[in-house]
Amino acid sequence: MPAPSKTIAIIQARINSTRLPRKIFADIAGHPMLWQVVNRARQAQHLDEVLVATTTSPDDDVVAKFCESEGIAVFRGSEEDVLDRFYHAALSRQASVIVRLTADCPFTDPDVIDQTIEAFQNYPDCDYATNVLRYTFPEGLDVEVCSFAALERSWREVTKPADREHVTLYMHHSGLFRTAPNVEHVPDLSGREFVWSVDTEVGLIFAKAIFEALDGRDFRLDDILRLLEEKPELLKMNQETVINSGLYRDLAKDPPVPVLERRLDASHALLERATRLIPTRSQTFSKAPTQFVQGVAPNFIARGEGCHVWDVDGNEYIDYAMALAPVVLGHGDADVCDAVATEIRRGTAFSLPHALEVEVAEMLVEMIPCAEMVRFGKNGSDATAGAVRVARAFTKRDVVAMCGYHGWQDWCIGTTTRNQGIPKAVCDLTKTFAYNDIASLEKIFTENPGQVAAVILEPTGIVAPKPGFLEAVKELTHQHGAVLIFDEIVTGFRWSNGGAQQFFGVTPDLGCFGKAMGNGFPIAAVVGRRDIMELMDEIFFSFTFGGETCALAAAKAVLTKFKQQPVIEHIWNQGKRIQDGYNVLAQTYGIEKFTECLGYAPRSVSVFRDENGAESLVNKSLFQQECLKRGILFTGGHNLSFSHTAADVSHTLRVYRTAMQILADAIRVGDAAARLEGPPVQAVFRKA
Repeated sequence: MPAPSKTIAIIQARINSTRLPRKIFADIAGHPMLWQVVNRARQAQHLDEVLVATTTSPDDDVVAKFCESEGIAVFRGSEEDVLDRFYHAALSRQASVIVRLTADCPFTDPDVIDQTIEAFQNYPDCDYATNVLRYTFPEGLDVEVCSFAALERSWREVTKPADREHVTLYMHHSGLFRTAPNVEHVPDLSGREFVWSVDTEVGLIFAKAIFEALDGRDFRLDDILRLLEEKPELLKMNQETVINSGLYRDLAKDPPVPVLERRLDASHALLERATRLIPTRSQTFSKAPTQFVQGVAPNFIARGEGCHVWDVDGNEYIDYAMALAPVVLGHGDADVCDAVATEIRRGTAFSLPHALEVEVAEMLVEMIPCAEMVRFGKNGSDATAGAVRVARAFTKRDVVAMCGYHGWQDWCIGTTTRNQGIPKAVCDLTKTFAYNDIASLEKIFTENPGQVAAVILEPTGIVAPKPGFLEAVKELTHQHGAVLIFDEIVTGFRWSNGGAQQFFGVTPDLGCFGKAMGNGFPIAAVVGRRDIMELMDEIFFSFTFGGETCALAAAKAVLTKFKQQPVIEHIWNQGKRIQDGYNVLAQTYGIEKFTECLGYAPRSVSVFRDENGAESLVNKSLFQQECLKRGILFTGGHNLSFSHTAADVSHTLRVYRTAMQILADAIRVGDAAARLEGPPVQAVFRKA
């Protein structure tokens, strides 16, 4: 007869902490924090036992003695190999199901523990269940549940130090375990003000304040949330920015990722042929050889699947450029490919409009706040140029106020160093202003009274809008009778299903969408107010392939997937891990002054600086070189996709840890340029 199932919580606890020593004995409401965690865990209905797992280090004698004095079960095991400690702790209690908790989470919620155990029980043949595949609960209410069999498999198979330091990392990221759907809280409480574990002095002060304000009551998450509504000043006092920063720091304990064996013969041969035939040797400046360390980088990609690509020599890479951001679901997404294949067999271009034009337009109007009517193009530059043209027609004015980059047409590119071949008269009609500087936009209106047709900008790039900036741009634009255009070629279908305008709650007159809308198929759209869009009948915005059905079918499949699956949530979650991991690693190696990952999680950018804070293409080149040699296609940005798995991101961070160490050594010695195995990358827009 099989032994009855036994579910135990194992609380990870030790006295030493790098950032806040002895924190588990910090007094919170008259008891040590460890006592509070144990007491709260014991209230979970589905737990048979609560066990503290500490180390055999003499420093942790005090933990064992405290537990014994309080009648708390305790197990002592390896200090460095936490996975081994957990495994033998579970084995000693003959546990069949293990709930992992940590002693620095005084808000551990018994209801959340029960909810996660139920998710584990209700999912067929489950190995692992948690609420941290995507954070929607406050960090500090983390619960991870696994079977003993899964814990034992991890214990046997895991070799990397970071994976043995973080007990469930292998289950979480390897893709080898049957994992229940993430346990989620509605609404999403994943903001930086909801980091409630105690890792800093500020976090401890916050915890004490909450316990004091709730006066020792047997409180739950909802009680804390009600308190924070009544006392919002408490919420502001604990705005930690990185969840699980210790996990990223521990990557430095892992051995360096070795260089892969690669050949680039076919790639080099193709480049020689391209040199004779194709100016720039590429159809896109940002994909040209100048953007990669030559001799190390592949020059041509042969195929892709998900977020992985293979070059013409057969070398495999995890792709973060993702074709400069359009591939948001993944290369070769099955739903998109099936939809396109169906249309190919029916014909792709016709003498009359196709029904897909109407269907996709209806979907865009439903999803995008500013969209009342829609016109299609093939790339982002089509959309931005069309929006500017219709705005000029609507206002009967000529001047455009522009912030940032908006495509290759004359009206925009004439303001850059790539302005050869553009008449000066055209260049003079576009005036540039600075992002987050409303005074610079006011100056354009002042110097061009009654002449500004439109204001066009990306609602955000790698810099967040200052509070009220986008609202001020809209108010000023309308005050002067101009049209506000948001260029959402990049932010569209990344920040939210309705773009950055939905994310920030500021609705423009016109919006320009592309890239992610087709998952790599060429399609773009101008959307906006009906009274402006109706002028598309009068201006010339017309394409032979504007209604081509392959791209429209792809767009329909993409938009359907966005509506039915958590695409946005996934890219935010994995993008946050990349960004946080990158920045913590830079801090760990002491080079945060020289490199950091900026922007928002769906699309972040790594910047590289020299000793004086100026852009350093040499440092960027060295980091890129070391990533390429280890199978990461790194160009500086991270365009996350639905196909980037937790395992992909974990491997990437291990490669980044290796490249970061090499860069740190080069900066310390001062020989980054000497370590390059080819010419450094060049800027797309050269200095004037």
